[in-house]
Amino acid sequence: MHKLESQENAPLPKVEFELASVEDQAGIIKRFYERDNARWIPMFTHAFPQLKDAIDKSQSDEDKFIACKTIVETKINTQREKLLEAQVMLENEWGLINNLFLSALSQHFETEWPIDKKIMKAKVSILPIFPRDLNTYSFYVGIRDAEREIETTAHEIVHFLWFKKWKEVFPEIPREQYEIPHLVWRLSEIMDPIILQCHPEIKKLIKPKGWGYTSFEKIKIGDIGMTEHFKNLYLKSVDEGKSFDDILRICYAEAQKYEKEISVF
Repeated sequence: MHKLESQENAPLPKVEFELASVEDQAGIIKRFYERDNARWIPMFTHAFPQLKDAIDKSQSDEDKFIACKTIVETKINTQREKLLEAQVMLENEWGLINNLFLSALSQHFETEWPIDKKIMKAKVSILPIFPRDLNTYSFYVGIRDAEREIETTAHEIVHFLWFKKWKEVFPEIPREQYEIPHLVWRLSEIMDPIILQCHPEIKKLIKPKGWGYTSFEKIKIGDIGMTEHFKNLYLKSVDEGKSFDDILRICYAEAQKYEKEISVF
């Protein structure tokens, strides 16, 4: 792989962990629940059993937001100690590997971190999902065990640099395609855990367990699973010494070829 000659002098961002606001979490719950998506609704109703009834009884958007806010406030009050413990734990654990991980990712993607993104915000939450914002370099984590939340942190950070590199290689692709449900978004979700699992230095730092959404397990490309197919493609490209520009082009061409199969998750 190609080296970044100036990487040693390039500044690396820092991840700051903070407690997510009640308002932000309530807004996320309302927004995702209203998408009426079979993936999201069961996750939210499992995490917040009273949510469906509260939403159904609401007469307006404002009422729905207030209902979500009340549910969030109630749960935060019972989980506050765990939230604070998770914040401190993640600050300490991630601080040990921040520079090593960001540097390894930058070298692999062959692009430097943007100089205007000195801070990435990790919002510790009671949410069952962990959305990210490419504009603000912010994302959510939960209050599960340290290993899972470190992996979530790494996963979301990969997205930030992946899409910076993506824009450099594919400047013609509209920004909105970086988000659900577009193919560009789907490919990023497929490749993110593959990179965490298959890059030796990154895997040693993060110790990932997951390979993406559970729905990936049912998707086939030919006779093998979708993740296995793209993992093999990625490793072959790395072994052949392809630039990361070429890896992106190869993976995107493959995603376009199998768009029908990929588009079911």
